[in-house]
Amino acid sequence: MRIFYLFIFCIAAGTATGQANNFKVSGTIKDEQLRPLQSGAISLLRIKDSSLVKLAVSDKAGTYELVNVKPGKYIVSAALVGYSKSFSKLFEVSNSNTEVPEILLKQNIKQIGEVTVQAKKPFIETKIDKTIVNVDASPTSAGSTALEVLEKSPGISVSNDGVISLRGKSGVIVMLDGKPTYLSAADLANMLKNMPASALDQIEIMTNPSSKYDAEGNSGVINIKTKKGKTAGFNGSIMVGYTSSIYRMKGTTYFVPKSQNSFNFNYKKNKINIFGNYNPNIFRGRNELTIDRNFYNNGVLDGSSTQNTEFKFGNTNHTLKLGLDYYANKKNVFGIVLNGFVFNGHPTPITNSIIKDKNGMPQSAMISKTENRIGFENFSGNLNWKHSFDTAGRELTVDFDYVTYSNVSNMLLTTNFYNNLQQQTSPTLYLSGHLPADINIYSFKTDYSHPFRNGRLEAGIKSSYVKNDNLVDYKRQSYDKWINDTRSNHFVYDENINAAYVNINKQIKKWTVQGGLRLENTIAKGYQVTNDSSFKRNFTNLFPSLFLSYAASKNNQFTISYTRRVTRPNYQDLNPFTYFLDSLTYRVGNPYLLPQFTHNFELSYAYKSKFIFTLNYNNTNDVISQILKQNTQSKITYNTSENVANFKNMGLSITAPASFAKWWNANFFTNVYNNHYKGMYNNQPIDMNYTSFMINLTNSFTLGKGLTGELTGFYRYKGVDQLSVNEPVYQLSVGAQKQVMKGKGTVRLNVRDPFAWQKFEGRTKYSDIDVRFLARPDVRQVTATFTYRFGKNTPGNQPRRRQNASQDEQNRIGQGGN
Repeated sequence: MRIFYLFIFCIAAGTATGQANNFKVSGTIKDEQLRPLQSGAISLLRIKDSSLVKLAVSDKAGTYELVNVKPGKYIVSAALVGYSKSFSKLFEVSNSNTEVPEILLKQNIKQIGEVTVQAKKPFIETKIDKTIVNVDASPTSAGSTALEVLEKSPGISVSNDGVISLRGKSGVIVMLDGKPTYLSAADLANMLKNMPASALDQIEIMTNPSSKYDAEGNSGVINIKTKKGKTAGFNGSIMVGYTSSIYRMKGTTYFVPKSQNSFNFNYKKNKINIFGNYNPNIFRGRNELTIDRNFYNNGVLDGSSTQNTEFKFGNTNHTLKLGLDYYANKKNVFGIVLNGFVFNGHPTPITNSIIKDKNGMPQSAMISKTENRIGFENFSGNLNWKHSFDTAGRELTVDFDYVTYSNVSNMLLTTNFYNNLQQQTSPTLYLSGHLPADINIYSFKTDYSHPFRNGRLEAGIKSSYVKNDNLVDYKRQSYDKWINDTRSNHFVYDENINAAYVNINKQIKKWTVQGGLRLENTIAKGYQVTNDSSFKRNFTNLFPSLFLSYAASKNNQFTISYTRRVTRPNYQDLNPFTYFLDSLTYRVGNPYLLPQFTHNFELSYAYKSKFIFTLNYNNTNDVISQILKQNTQSKITYNTSENVANFKNMGLSITAPASFAKWWNANFFTNVYNNHYKGMYNNQPIDMNYTSFMINLTNSFTLGKGLTGELTGFYRYKGVDQLSVNEPVYQLSVGAQKQVMKGKGTVRLNVRDPFAWQKFEGRTKYSDIDVRFLARPDVRQVTATFTYRFGKNTPGNQPRRRQNASQDEQNRIGQGGN
C-alpha cells in the first residue's frame, strides 16, 4: 500500500506545483480544404533551444489545448501520418491564455501520371529508445511469415529450435499488439511461422523497457503490431499469395507449396470504429536434422551414434481478429477486441539411428516413425476503457482480459530394431500418446498518466491468474493389447502475479531523467496428480529502472540506462512430462525450475537521431538453460531445462542509415558481443566464453513508375548460445514490387535464400555430453502476391492500439506441433 500512497502524493504534488502562474495555449489544425484533422500530434517548442515542452493530440474538431504553460516564447508544430509537418508563427505567452492561429497541413501525396504515390515509410526506423520495422515497406516481406520478418530485423536471431534472441541474448518477450503470447520459445516460433507478414504493420524492438512494462524478459521486448484501419468510411485490403519452397534432400528436389492470404478491413463513422482481419493459410514443409553423439565412460570414448531425421509436415490454420472502438465523447473511449486462432497439423518425422562401438563400427540400428495429429485452438477477449481528464495528456486506462488455449496432440510412435546386418531383431514397438492441455488466463490492469511541468508521472497496477491443466496418457502395445505406460502423468499448475509500478519523467534544460520502480508478487502452486506430490512458491521482487539522457546539441544525444528484469520458466518447461522425438530422443520438463534475474546496463549515443551507437552489459543469475542428459549404456539422450549457470553478455551495436543516391537507400546494423556461461553440471564446471558478431543490411531501390526493389541479408558469426557453439548462419533475399491499378493494387515477387545458404550447425560439449548437429530447413522460397486496397487511400484517424492486461503471461505457454 505504501506505493499507492506515494502514487497519490506524487499526483497531488505534481498538480499543485503545475498550476500557479501558468496559462493555456490552444488552437486548431486543418487540411488544405479547411477540414479539421483529428489525432494530429501537437508539440509545444521553446524558441530558446527548440526543446520540447508539452505534447497534445487534436480532437475530432481539430482543436487542441496545452495547459500549465509557463510565460515565454514558443512555436507549435503539428504532424499527422500522410501530411507534411507544419509550424505556427512565433508567439509569446505572458499574462493570459493564448490562441494560436489556425495551422494548415499539406497532404504528402504526389501525382505521377495516373498513379497515386503516397509517402512511404522506410523499412527500418531507428529511435533513441527503440527500433521500428515497417513490414509493408519491404518487398521481401511478400509471402513471408512473421518469424521470417523477425529473423531479418536488426539484432534479432532465431535458432533452429525456435529460440528468439536479441543482440546475442535469449529470454526476449514477444508481444502481439501489446498482448502476451504465453508461448514457450519453440512454440512461439512455431506460431509466428504460421502468421503471414501481410497481417503485420510494425515490429517494435526495445532492449531496455521502462518499469511501465512487465518485468518479464531479460533481453528486452519485441512488440508485433498487426494492421488496423486508418481512415474514415469502409476501407481495407485483400491479399492472395503463393509460395513454393525448393528443397533438395538426398539427390531429390522437392517443390513444397504454401499459401498465405489475408483480408483486412475497418469501418469508421462518427463515434464507431470497427476493425478486423482474417488470415487463412496452408503450410507444407520439409526439414532434415542430423545428430552425431559420442558416449563416454569415465572420460573414455565408449561408443557413438548417428541419427538422421527427415521431417515432413503440413497444416492449415485460420486467424481471426475483430475489434470495436466507441468514442462516447471527447473524454471516454470504450473498446473490445476478440481474437481466434485454429491450427490443425500433421507432422511425420522419420528417424534412422545407427549405434556404433568405440571404433565406429555399426552394432545396431533402429527406424522410428511418428504420426502426429495436432489440434490447437486459442481465443482471447479484451475489454478496455480510456478516460481523458483533459487535452494535456492526463488519462486513465483500464483493461480486462480472458485468454484460453486448448491443445490436443495424438501420436503413434512406431520403432523397428535391426542388427548390423540390417536384420530385424525384435517385434515392432508401438507407443501411442494422447496429450491434451488447457490453459485459462484472467487478468486486469489499469494505468494512470499525469503530465506536469516538463515531466510526466505514470503509475498502475496489474493482477493475473493462470490455471494450467496438462495430461499425458501413454499406452504401449503388448502382444495384442494396449496397456498403460508408466510415463503417463497429470500436472496442474496455478499462478497468480500481482504488480504495481510508478514511473516519473522530468526534463531539466538539456537533461531528461526518468526513474521507475515495479513491485511484483508471485504465488504459484504445482500439483502432480499421478503421484500426489506438490510444491508451492511465494516471492516478491522489486524491479527498478533508471534512464538519464543529455542533449549536448541538436544533433548529439547521450543516454545511459539501467533495468532489473526477470525471466520465469514457461509453463511447458515446468510440466514434468516426456515428449518423444523418437525412441532414443525425448524432452522432459522440470517443475523445480526457478526464475532467472538480470541486471541490464546500456550507454547510447545518437547522432541526428539516425546513427546510434550502444554499449551494453548484462549479468544474469540462475540462467534457465536447455540441458542435454544421456545414458551411455542405453544410448538414450533427453533434453530438459535447469538453472545451471551465470551468464554475462557485453556488446557494442551500431545502427547507420545511408543514402547512396536518390534511388538507393540502405540501413546497416551490426552487433559485436561476448557471451560467457559459467556454472556446474554433474559436479563438473561449465565455462563457455565466445566473442561473436552479427550484421543486418537492407538495400531499398526506387526504380520509378511505381516499381521498387529490395536486397536484404544477414550474417551471424560463430557464437555460443544455450551452452551450444553454433556455426555461422547467413542468408540473402531479393524482392520487387509494382504499384498497379492507379495505386490500388500491388504485385510483389520475392526470392528468399536463392542459394540455399541457411543452415543450423553446431556442437554441444560439456561434462560427458558431446553432440554435433546439422539442420537444413526449407527456407529457399519463391513467392508471388497480389494486394488490392479498397476504400479511401489517404491516411486518417488511427484506431487505438491496446496493450492489454495479459501481456506477460501469454509468453510462457507451451504448445506442441508444427
